[in-house]
Amino acid sequence: MPTKKKNNNKNKNKYPLVSVCTPTFNRRPFIPYMIKCFNHQTYPKDKIEWIIVDDGTDKIEELLTDIPQIKYFKYDSKMTLGEKRNIMHSKCKGEIIVYMDDDDYYPPERISHAVEMLQKHPEALCGGSSIMNIYFKHINKMFQFGPYGEKHATAATFAFRRKLLEDTSYDNGACLAEEKHFLKNYTVPFVQFDSLKTILVFSHIHNSFDKKDLLNQSTNNPFIKESNVNPGDIISDTDILMFFLKDIDALLSNYEPGSPTNKKDVLNQIEEIKQKREEAMKERNAQNSFVNRVNSTNNKLQNEFIKKMTDMTIVIQELNLENANLRQKVAYLEEKLLKCKNG
Repeated sequence: MPTKKKNNNKNKNKYPLVSVCTPTFNRRPFIPYMIKCFNHQTYPKDKIEWIIVDDGTDKIEELLTDIPQIKYFKYDSKMTLGEKRNIMHSKCKGEIIVYMDDDDYYPPERISHAVEMLQKHPEALCGGSSIMNIYFKHINKMFQFGPYGEKHATAATFAFRRKLLEDTSYDNGACLAEEKHFLKNYTVPFVQFDSLKTILVFSHIHNSFDKKDLLNQSTNNPFIKESNVNPGDIISDTDILMFFLKDIDALLSNYEPGSPTNKKDVLNQIEEIKQKREEAMKERNAQNSFVNRVNSTNNKLQNEFIKKMTDMTIVIQELNLENANLRQKVAYLEEKLLKCKNG
């Protein structure tokens, strides 16, 4: 009996209870493939609970009946992403919380890899990937974004110890770009995950933020480069692969509830962020222009000062020479006077 108890404790330490968290809003076409990603997870299913918070107008409850790990919570009023993530956290019982968003692909080792990395790095409270591979179907190319920093990652890649929630939460007003507040300005002790074991993102027409805009930033951007990885290198399930590569556009085009136009709060916040970014760029350009003018003025003043110092040095040298000549003349006259006096 003691041996059995010891083994149970060992398994508990190796396989702590994990709370998988998925916020969703009108993503019905993605749900069957999200479920496939979950079913393919290598982490023991009896050590997982799956928290789904749904505030969409097209509820997905009937699609989830055969998954015993799911705890489904539906809300009639639309919430911000920050609110939904905070609500999900309040429902979690797991020692470790792992995010799996509703429109991304997660490899079978997503949960296992996250738990393993957090166990290997006990000092880290949170982990994720600062590198993100995004596939753009309209050009059939994969691009790698990042890495952006040792303590930086996108929320869709997060996994963290539940005790982190004692010190932080999401901004309830955040519809996107919610990571910075949660990670306390990227100061939370962090461990980087292998991006290829964590997530693969596909650009699609129902993205809250049109990821094609990211490609416009790729010119001369050291954080963006074309990847030599293909979706087929990561996704072994043919159904999932075909969904993302072939079927997705037609399915989404015929699914009006998922249109980004139904997320006015998100669109408004995107515009606010764009406006703030443009204002910040203008301010930075103005500051750079001012600094350049100051530097130019300083250089001019410095050159004038150097010229004056050079001129003064020449004058001093000339005065010293004249002084030496006068001393010689005085000495000569004194010698003459002395001879006359003695003569």
